[in-house]
Amino acid sequence: MQNVLPNKKLRQTKRKNKVIFFLFILFIFSPGFAIAQEILELDEIEFSFTGRQTFDDSQLKDAIALSKSSVLNINLIEGDIQKLKKFYFDNGFFDVIVDTSISVNREDAEASVTFKITENRRYKLDSALIKGLEKIPPETLSKIRKIITIKRGDNYSKVLVLQFGNEILDTLQNNGYMNARYTIDSGTVIKRYKEKGTVVVELSMEGTDTIYYFGKTTINIKDNEYGVRTELPADEITYKEGEIYSKAKKLDSERNISKIPIISSIKLNPGEYTGSTVNFSADITLNKKNELTPFIKGSNFENRFYLGAGIRYLNKYFLSGNRTLMLELEGDFHSTDVNRTEFSATVTQPHFLRRNITLTDKLSIGFNNVENYKNYFLANLTTLNYFIAPHTFYNNAYLDLNEELIWIKYDTIATGRQTQFNSILSITFEHDNTNNLLAPSSGFYHSILAGNAGLLPRLVTALLSKNIFYSQFFKFYTLNKFYFSLAKKDHTVLATNIKIGDIIEYGSGENIIPVQPPYKFFSGGSSSLRGWDAKENGILVNKINGGTFLVEGSIELRRRLFPNAEGFMSALGGAVFLDYGNVWETHKDFRFSQIAMAVGFGVRYDLFIGPIRFDFGFKLYDPSAPEGEQWLFDNPGRIFKDKFAIQFGIGQAF
Repeated sequence: MQNVLPNKKLRQTKRKNKVIFFLFILFIFSPGFAIAQEILELDEIEFSFTGRQTFDDSQLKDAIALSKSSVLNINLIEGDIQKLKKFYFDNGFFDVIVDTSISVNREDAEASVTFKITENRRYKLDSALIKGLEKIPPETLSKIRKIITIKRGDNYSKVLVLQFGNEILDTLQNNGYMNARYTIDSGTVIKRYKEKGTVVVELSMEGTDTIYYFGKTTINIKDNEYGVRTELPADEITYKEGEIYSKAKKLDSERNISKIPIISSIKLNPGEYTGSTVNFSADITLNKKNELTPFIKGSNFENRFYLGAGIRYLNKYFLSGNRTLMLELEGDFHSTDVNRTEFSATVTQPHFLRRNITLTDKLSIGFNNVENYKNYFLANLTTLNYFIAPHTFYNNAYLDLNEELIWIKYDTIATGRQTQFNSILSITFEHDNTNNLLAPSSGFYHSILAGNAGLLPRLVTALLSKNIFYSQFFKFYTLNKFYFSLAKKDHTVLATNIKIGDIIEYGSGENIIPVQPPYKFFSGGSSSLRGWDAKENGILVNKINGGTFLVEGSIELRRRLFPNAEGFMSALGGAVFLDYGNVWETHKDFRFSQIAMAVGFGVRYDLFIGPIRFDFGFKLYDPSAPEGEQWLFDNPGRIFKDKFAIQFGIGQAF
């Protein structure tokens, strides 16, 4: 009996091996295996993900390589399974299971790949152990303990753990530990408590045994053909010799020096060590001093869109300093009856009196051609920009003094000509935490302006001439814009704005005239109520001349139409909007019932200069229309006659 049992087991094993071999032969000749072994060139590969709950398809597609390929083979699929597992692992899903199914249509050269994902439990952070801080003084340790990027109970995320490590590293390097770094295996999970669903991670720091100090800094300017003085970049260095090393001060110094127009690049490199003191060298390359470039641009004057073109000369080392001189000759065209030409010279002086104050002075001469008046002008705008701080509510303050001497011809004035001298002194406070200059998708912008006109002209007319006319008024204006991202990667954005302005005239005299159109408010146009053409809306006797009180706002939903496309279609967007508001003769005339409304839709195409847009606006409610025709559908036959406008613009409406 002892010999029978082993022989029986042997026969069973042989039969089992034959079955396995037969199944293997069957498998390798099956269509599915053939697909896996082939490298198929396909016109389209569709992807789908089933079973997952935490991440959307776009995030998962970014994690795999097959989504960027038109080739289907087993190596890519196996690699993508591992990539998905790593993606989930790095986000706390240590027990994730990933499987696939494949369907191929050879006739149409198409394939469908489905990744089936079973997430299982998501682990949370129990604690983080930090090694290498044994010699760190208490004041630096106190700063490290205040870092709260991660905390007990958070979902484990490798990205956040490494961000936590980077913040510790920054704290160390900003407090003298110039050579501090964390080890390659930092941020790894060292303990996993399955019963509690928690993990312990470890961060190990090195180079924390010596505090370093700034030594001397040598300025090295490569190919200094313009004789740029070394004192110019040296004045921008924020640290002093003998101070404790700070990475933040080193980076601030590099940023400050790089802002000097004549400087192309700057790198502060550590050089000779003397004990714990480190000398640095500032290695600098220069820009070309002179630059001559043509340009085109789009802009708005009095709510009208102008297409402009011109030529610009820039001197980046004007009068041997960090100031610039810019000369511009520009022509702006709206129509044959509405256009303007201007030549200007602008000098910009950073660090005027203080490091965070910039002085700009622009002198210009030009010609304006508008429907009811034509004028030549000589103007000067002096601006002091005071950068307050990045962390305060108001980041910037602007003090503007604008003087304009105008020789103007009105079609409605019997004498035909008039000489005006207008001057406005204003101050503006600005808050801006939006995330993009050309097309914001999140954040808030707010500005408030208060100004006075007439003080300087009153003095000039009293001392020099009685034949100069001017206006006296106070001006108040606030602009507020809000942006909310409603989808991943900012594909869908809700934007809204509101602006309120008031001009209050005062004083009387033979030289004092009403406030002139260039300083008033207007309604209607591509950046206003888009159901009206420029300067066609308003509770006004003459809408072209504008009013002194404005309330206006918009709500707009913007969406990238083909977020996953490539090439031309990837930059195509759309928008739907509601605009509201109006302009009145004075604030005393304001009525809620007279707030006009426009609705519409538009298309956008993103370029490097910002989005080009076409908007189609409809007058939803027109308080100036006759009774019974104020609402859009009161007379449907007139919708495409006088209740419709097409707008063009460069850049978002707001």
